[in-house]
Amino acid sequence: MKKYLMGTWVEGWREAKAQNLTFIVTEDCNLRCKYCYVTHKSSNARMTFETAKKFIDYIFKIKRNEQHAVILDFIGGEPFLEIDLIDQICDYFKIKAFELNDEWYWNYRINVCTNGVNYNAEKIQNFIKKNHMKLSVTISIDGIKEKHDMQRVFPDGRGSYDAVMKNVPLWLNEFVGSTKVTFSSDDLKYLKDSIIHLWNIGINEVAANVVFEDVWKENDDIIFEQQLKQLADYVIENELYDKYQCTLFVDSIGFPETEDSLNQTSCGAGIMLALGVDGKIYPCQRYYPDSLNKREGYVLGDIEHGLDKNRLRVFGTVAKKYQCSEKCQKCEVASGCMYCQAFSYDDADTDTNFQRATYICKMHKARVRANNYYFAKLRNIKGIRAERGEFEKNMYFILGDNYISYCSYLNEANKQKTMSENIIKKGLEYCHNNFYKPIFVHFKGERFVRQAEYDSYEILHIVPSDFCMNNEIYPNEDYIIVVSPKNILDLEKWNGKCKNVIFNICEEEMENLSQYITKCYEYTDRINLNIQNITSKFNYFLYKKELKRIADFIIEENINNGKEKEINVLTDILWLEEHEGCKAGEKNLTYAPDGKLYICPAYYSQGMEEIGDVGSVNILNQQLYSVKYFPICQNCDTYQCERCVYINKLYTGEVNVSPEFQCKKAHIERMISLYIQSEIEKSGEVLHHLDKIEYLDPYSCLKHNSELIGMSVGDDLNE
Repeated sequence: MKKYLMGTWVEGWREAKAQNLTFIVTEDCNLRCKYCYVTHKSSNARMTFETAKKFIDYIFKIKRNEQHAVILDFIGGEPFLEIDLIDQICDYFKIKAFELNDEWYWNYRINVCTNGVNYNAEKIQNFIKKNHMKLSVTISIDGIKEKHDMQRVFPDGRGSYDAVMKNVPLWLNEFVGSTKVTFSSDDLKYLKDSIIHLWNIGINEVAANVVFEDVWKENDDIIFEQQLKQLADYVIENELYDKYQCTLFVDSIGFPETEDSLNQTSCGAGIMLALGVDGKIYPCQRYYPDSLNKREGYVLGDIEHGLDKNRLRVFGTVAKKYQCSEKCQKCEVASGCMYCQAFSYDDADTDTNFQRATYICKMHKARVRANNYYFAKLRNIKGIRAERGEFEKNMYFILGDNYISYCSYLNEANKQKTMSENIIKKGLEYCHNNFYKPIFVHFKGERFVRQAEYDSYEILHIVPSDFCMNNEIYPNEDYIIVVSPKNILDLEKWNGKCKNVIFNICEEEMENLSQYITKCYEYTDRINLNIQNITSKFNYFLYKKELKRIADFIIEENINNGKEKEINVLTDILWLEEHEGCKAGEKNLTYAPDGKLYICPAYYSQGMEEIGDVGSVNILNQQLYSVKYFPICQNCDTYQCERCVYINKLYTGEVNVSPEFQCKKAHIERMISLYIQSEIEKSGEVLHHLDKIEYLDPYSCLKHNSELIGMSVGDDLNE
């Protein structure tokens, strides 16, 4: 169970499982809010009861069996200007559902979003009393008086704050406090104070957003981020994170889109249906003519002829992967970046529903940075870990030349140049602004001093087994401990809290590899194995023999003892569906004590060329670091392979071409993984399926001039 409210999504009634029917009962409003998307208000346009009746009759006629619940949503203009009509519509719906013995008679909800000006009117209060158990009423309040009166004004320009606030005590006595707040360019400076004000007057749930339109000025994103950070600090300092909600903070935003999410869209347009005063049916209220400025209303049908199935097909096929550009789809922080389909349709270059407006891009990124800040502080200061995704990119901070090795490169430097606090802070700021996960790679013999500034970042620490610090410790999940054959017993001091252990071993020590790994498993369930400084003289036969012993131990623990033991080189491939690798140069960068950036730690330690600094990064031919440009890897499914670009460059001269021994080593691991798979599947557990292959080096499968090249290498295991 989550220990925080602020950062969780405010779920609606029967979230995503109820049919939503919107009645646009009037185009008139008693306010003229400056940011309102209803740009063509009309005092003469109102829905008739006969129109609403025909719509309800039609909906019951076409209702599908799986539509178990329904929401009747009333909107305008200001819907409560037509309270008599709303009351009639609700009564008719209930009587119709009862006569048909339809489950909607029990499973319905009435929603009204009002500006609150007339909330205390007798007819409105009678309607509330009559439908209270099935009714939700939201009053839109923008926050403090200055903010509210800047945007939500009467036709004569007067602010409406006082008129609305006099009705708030009555409203909060009748409903749980929940409101919608909209921010635009001019009122961003009031964000923090406005959200706090709403909480203080008894509104615990605040749904907030920024407008989608092209209104954003230079530095608006900076103001937005600063306001959100100040709000986050207020929440942390006053321990309000489990008391209030604000949808500007959500633990699911700010990560790459998944294949599943790309097959979805940003809202329920087309799934919900909106009835206009003209008797026509629209995908939602924002497709209605009074909300569009460049195009005519998007009509799906009408009450006389019903829905046009061909027009509906558009909304049965919309998805992010068709509506969003490739840049948006591949954005590293795309999740949670909302867009309005109707506004995008109105703003599109052509008459299409398959183009997305992206005016809020910089505002979304500012929101993500503020969310990262909030959740880092929640974790580091309060010890509450949010349920969040993984960063797309990492930046490794080499804190000293004598850093602890964490990959197949063995660092043997004796130099003691360390990274200054100033350089660290510049690097952390770069990570924050560019959405990198900071990873501190500590050096041997170090006492680490925790700085208060670090609490604003979710930092992963790669540390020697004897690591210590002279300040409060971070959550255990924030450490990866590095051990070698000489110091396995150091793990004991971590009291079984080693969630992730890196085990480094040199080739000449490999004869007892299985014994070392088994010993490590006494303290952890997950081991990342590095055979360091591997060369073309690698002993494949010995490696295979030791991996087989490790595999037998894992199988025994899994099947007979119910313990899931993992080791990267054997078990990762059973779950991976694409190449993993270290992603150096592609997604990951290394930040060195000299303040320069490098492809990876080995590039720094070996004096290879830098790629810039936090002011300017320039990776020449960067595409070559992507697995798409690894010709041998494209013919290979050893997804657990490290694909070390340093080893590639050292032995083949190219970062994207692996030497023979690196490929063979990975295929021996695959061979033993296949053995683990076959044994575990006997117990009934089905893993990601590996097929048996007849080669160790995928290079032998490459074609050149339509002929195979390379030699069979299978006999090498018996040498």
